[in-house]
Amino acid sequence: MSAAILEGVRVLEVADGVAGPFCAKLLAEYGAEVVKIEKPDFDSMSERQWAGQRAASPTSAEDAAFFLHLNSDKKSVALDLESEPGQATFRDLAAKCNVVVESLRPGHMASLGIGYQDLRDLTPGLVMTSVTPFGQTGPYRDYQYTELTVFAMGGGMAREGIPERHPLMYGGEIAGYFAGTAAAAVTVAACVGALMTGHGDWIDVSIMECMAGHPHQIGRRAPFAYNGELDPRQEPRTSAAGGREPYAVGTFRCKDGHMSFLPLGPRMWPNIARMIGRPELTQDTRFIAPEDRVKNRVELEAVFQEWLDRHTRAEVFQAANEEGIPGGPVLTPPEIMADEHFIDRRFFRQVAHPDYGTLTYPGQPFKLSDAQEIDAVVAPGLGHHTRAVLSDVLGMNGSEIADLRNRGVI
Repeated sequence: MSAAILEGVRVLEVADGVAGPFCAKLLAEYGAEVVKIEKPDFDSMSERQWAGQRAASPTSAEDAAFFLHLNSDKKSVALDLESEPGQATFRDLAAKCNVVVESLRPGHMASLGIGYQDLRDLTPGLVMTSVTPFGQTGPYRDYQYTELTVFAMGGGMAREGIPERHPLMYGGEIAGYFAGTAAAAVTVAACVGALMTGHGDWIDVSIMECMAGHPHQIGRRAPFAYNGELDPRQEPRTSAAGGREPYAVGTFRCKDGHMSFLPLGPRMWPNIARMIGRPELTQDTRFIAPEDRVKNRVELEAVFQEWLDRHTRAEVFQAANEEGIPGGPVLTPPEIMADEHFIDRRFFRQVAHPDYGTLTYPGQPFKLSDAQEIDAVVAPGLGHHTRAVLSDVLGMNGSEIADLRNRGVI
């Protein structure tokens, strides 16, 4: 089996939040050596503090899991970038790297003498990926943000929620993870360009623009983009169905849980009728045309629900697939871990943590046919690899490292 696809690529990460660390995590999962630069002590801006983890005693298991997930497969170097020796050490490390991933406020890296222009002079082929809320330029560049901010300003909320209530955002950190994924993809592309030309690049990733350009949001804005028509919020099931087949769009209860469906328009109606064992309904005058099914959707949904009540998720899932209807069971976390498909593809990875026991991590989001799989490595303790990286990468001896430590630089 060949080497991991990014083996030999070294990445310096100076990032917190979700997007920047997730970008670097994806690079690490495919073989890159990711060296995470952290402040030597905890403070209000420390990612570990932000994630709720203090040394080996997290404030909550959930917050600790968040940090552990985003920072698996990385090395940690504790380095004070606000000091001149720390900045000099960072420049020396960057000269030995292919990529820098950072999420500091725009202009801050340059103010420390470690911005892209400074590092490019040392390493012309360096790729720097800057992942910030609003990008490196523009009137909002210095603004703070939350997931709610970029979801609202990127257009994601305007279309979500029922008409008589407030607009809603999706749960979780959708914008952060999507921006991190986009950042990882463009970073790899820039590395290919640097390999071919010898010249790197400075990649400016705006989390808000990633959200505004998300394929789902582009689809929602299509009526305005093409006809100038607004697409107001509607009752959820009708909205998701686009006014078609709303009786079978969405999440429904069944005998042992819930199923979700999204039939692809009116052409699915005969398939649905066969799935529920009622093919004669296609000739019922109440349900023949799409507009008839919309008009009588409450009555038709009652027929659909009655069938669901008599079947388990496994039975419904099988019937849906036999008829080519997009639909699947709503699985709980334990059911996901035990799902035969995930097990067969070896998606989840387990790793032993010295403090938290055996942890189960999601695996690589895509697989290559002839590339080495990377064993998961638990997120490092603060500064765990400082001595090793300074020694192995920069060739520092013990007295030089001790001097930096005594001066509070590491």
